[in-house]
Amino acid sequence: MFSKFTSLAQLKTGLAPRLAAFHALLNWKKGQGFVQDNLQKTCEDLPQNDRALAYEIALGTCRNLEDLDKKLQSLMRTLPEEPCRAILEISLYQLLFTRIPPYAVVNSAADLARQLNSNVKFVNAVLRNALRKNFAKAESKAPPQWIRVNLQKTSVEELGLQGAKILFNKFVLISNAGKFLKNPLFEKGFYSFQNPASFFVEKMCEIKPGYKIWDACAAPGGKTAMLAEANPDAFFVSTDNSTKRIEKLFDLQKRLGLSNVGIALADAQNPPFSECFDIVIADAPCSNMGVISRRPEALHRENSELPKKQLAILQGAAAAVKKGGVLIYCVCSQEKEETQHAIDGFILEDSIYTDMPDVDGFYVAKFRKS
Repeated sequence: MFSKFTSLAQLKTGLAPRLAAFHALLNWKKGQGFVQDNLQKTCEDLPQNDRALAYEIALGTCRNLEDLDKKLQSLMRTLPEEPCRAILEISLYQLLFTRIPPYAVVNSAADLARQLNSNVKFVNAVLRNALRKNFAKAESKAPPQWIRVNLQKTSVEELGLQGAKILFNKFVLISNAGKFLKNPLFEKGFYSFQNPASFFVEKMCEIKPGYKIWDACAAPGGKTAMLAEANPDAFFVSTDNSTKRIEKLFDLQKRLGLSNVGIALADAQNPPFSECFDIVIADAPCSNMGVISRRPEALHRENSELPKKQLAILQGAAAAVKKGGVLIYCVCSQEKEETQHAIDGFILEDSIYTDMPDVDGFYVAKFRKS
């Protein structure tokens, strides 16, 4: 990822996580995926402490981008072009939202500008001007992190997590995601990272032994995993329409060892199935407004085409449901355009908006095919 500039081992101390954060943010600005997805690539060779810092800087900068740009604009006539602008944004974030000493922020920003052939003197002058202006310190709250315990293999008690916040007997609020990611039990499929909002999909499904379920927009596969673990006597087809995203679904078979899951490439808007599933789940692409703490990009995206796409997915998914079967529609948003308005024309049997502390803002709707 850094071969264009230098190897990670050759970078100055503290520069690697900032360079990783910079590339994750700049790639997102160029329309190349979510910040968090970019971080997974840019941070793959970093040790845990550096990776955590890169995540905090990139996601925190994105979360507070509008405010950071306003403050930068007060220090100059016009905002500079990239890469200088992104260097200043992530550096000002560190000055205002972290406990990193100001001298370390300014020095690392100069090193970063030098590494990227940007204007070192300009970056240095703007940040020193920001220190003189003495902007008020602020707090950027990190999003809550949860794991879902695989009750087929273990329990909350066996993992020694009883003192933590627990929901629905298997979701556990954790404080150190890196520690759980590095634990060998993760690779053995004893738990997965997932927000408890997904539980309401399981609640709506009411799966019985022998049922056939299609998770139509499945990647990265969290809902399929949750349902397949809880219902070993049901069979699941997990699909996505992207060859890149579908790679993530193979975690269901490799890490979790779920033999009751089949994986395929399929477009929910034009499904290769017809009236053959007891349950179809359409977790449609959405604005992500219910998960802004983890997807801060949602605040900066144009979403006018989403309702049209959500309706097309709903119509395609409905065609694959048996008569008497169930269609589940869900989005990690609670905007009317993506919830109430999106399901106009469908006869609603049940729905829920999540409203719980530390739980994603989620909408789940249930329809039955008559």
